[in-house]
Amino acid sequence: MTHGLSFEELAKFYDLSSDLFCIASIDGKTISVNKAFVKMLGFEKAFFYQTSLLTLIHPDDVSATQQTLRSLLNSKSIVRINNRFRTNAGQYLLLAWRIVYDPSSQRIYATARDLTDEFNAKNQHYQLQNALLEQTIISQTDRMGIITDVNEKFCHISGYAYDELVGQSHRIINSGMHSKHFFKLMWQTISKGEIWEGTITNRKKDGNLYYVRSIIVPMKNHNKEITHYVSIRQDITDSIVNQVELTKTLKILNETSAIAKVGGWELKVATGELFWTEETFKILEVEQRDGYSPTLPEGIQLYVAQHQPIIENAVYQAMHHGIPYELELLARTAKGNERWVFTNGKANYIDGSIYSISGTIQDIHDKKLAEQNLAIEKQRSIQNSKLASLGELAASIAHEINNPLGIISGSAQLLELERVNQQPDAVLQKAATILKSTQRIEHITQSLKRFARTSFDDMNSQTYVEKLLQEALSLTKPNIRRHLVNLEVSGSSQHLIRCNEIEIEQVFINLINNAVDAVKAQETRWIQIRVSDEHQHVAVEVVDSGHGIESSARDKLFQPFFTTKPKGEGTGLGLSICREICERHNAQLYLNEHSKHTCFASRFRALSDSEE
Repeated sequence: MTHGLSFEELAKFYDLSSDLFCIASIDGKTISVNKAFVKMLGFEKAFFYQTSLLTLIHPDDVSATQQTLRSLLNSKSIVRINNRFRTNAGQYLLLAWRIVYDPSSQRIYATARDLTDEFNAKNQHYQLQNALLEQTIISQTDRMGIITDVNEKFCHISGYAYDELVGQSHRIINSGMHSKHFFKLMWQTISKGEIWEGTITNRKKDGNLYYVRSIIVPMKNHNKEITHYVSIRQDITDSIVNQVELTKTLKILNETSAIAKVGGWELKVATGELFWTEETFKILEVEQRDGYSPTLPEGIQLYVAQHQPIIENAVYQAMHHGIPYELELLARTAKGNERWVFTNGKANYIDGSIYSISGTIQDIHDKKLAEQNLAIEKQRSIQNSKLASLGELAASIAHEINNPLGIISGSAQLLELERVNQQPDAVLQKAATILKSTQRIEHITQSLKRFARTSFDDMNSQTYVEKLLQEALSLTKPNIRRHLVNLEVSGSSQHLIRCNEIEIEQVFINLINNAVDAVKAQETRWIQIRVSDEHQHVAVEVVDSGHGIESSARDKLFQPFFTTKPKGEGTGLGLSICREICERHNAQLYLNEHSKHTCFASRFRALSDSEE
């Protein structure tokens, strides 16, 4: 026996239900709404009695809703419709309505359920499914392996049309790259109802290969019987090709590193773990054993004692302060061989903190020895050039020495006569003349001795340019006087320069000698030497009365073995060596093409007050 519900029970059901209940007139005017209706839409209850529900419907859904309501008037059954309702917060909820019309009261009775979350979840699932289907290769076969369905991605990657694939087995895309045993094991696995995973190489319709990562799933019915198979594949062609290319690249890099003798290393700051590449082991002649990882102290010990503090400090500064370094050091390998290496290091950061330092090490032993031999040869060339300059000055210097020797000889004979005649004042005068002449000879010989001596890499002398010019002039003045050349030295400098004094003297001697050679056959013979300060530099110009140098010869002027002198009068090495000396001193030597007369200009960096 059943009993009808009382009015109170119906009222409770109406108000306590989580579904939305609503009673409205045919024109949309609200007559009654339950608590769930008020709570879900967020308006005050009085709001609904003052507003037509149609105004809360999304503009795009109003027309369909009105059409449904009109059809409702002629229907005795429940009508269903989904539309979007605006909440007090301005958002729209998707509501599923069930509506019935009561002709006797001319009222609409409606219930609604919120489908928003359900719809969004389904929509996201649908979008995800579509995305997977677009990127995933899917096929379905029967128990015999005959294709019964494929998706569009399968057709696209294989190059076959849907109708060409369905009804065929997967032999249609067999590349021949796998053995029969490979497929036998695959069928044994899936026939037992187990999932098979693996990488397969297939062949397209056009003959090109492609690679897929495959999962084959046996599908079973309620009796756990296999009914068909579904294959899910991902195209990994790019990954395979990139891996092959990467392997080739790594092989080339390893071979290149071996040829260039360049190794790599990385030091983890937190653990002190040191990683070396294969070439680093080779350079330092350390045996490469499985599981062996060198430590930082072991690495430091592979340098000679005097260089260990240098590399240790450089690594410390990089680890703790991020300061990069580049060093040329002498290593002592694990086998005891000394070898010059170039090594650098830099800090690597994660979230602003140094987590490792890494760099390279290069065997530069042969290069270093070649540089040292080249430096020796350059010094020999410079020394030979000095001797050549002395050879050019020999006749003039001999003449310069012969003059005071003649004075000494004559004064000595007169001294003997004065002694016989007992004239003491005359004796003293002649003795002074002899002393002055011997001092003159001594100055010339000392300058020759100083200029001729060999000095390697003595670049730290601080001096004034005028002093070097005076030393150069002490050797070149005899030649200047011999050829009756008028000499004028002007200007001065307030700055010191740092240099190898003998080498800079050689530059000045060569420039002065060249100037003498250029004007000695001319009617007007003069040389001007100008010294000046120019913006933290000291400038020296040697100008002669010559007619300048032809434009065709200017580009070759500083090339080795090029000379403008007559055959037999020059080696063509003087100016090239002079420029090389200047470049070693970070100085400039050039022909001033704007000068009316021949002018060779040199510029040396002046020392700052803090460097002096």
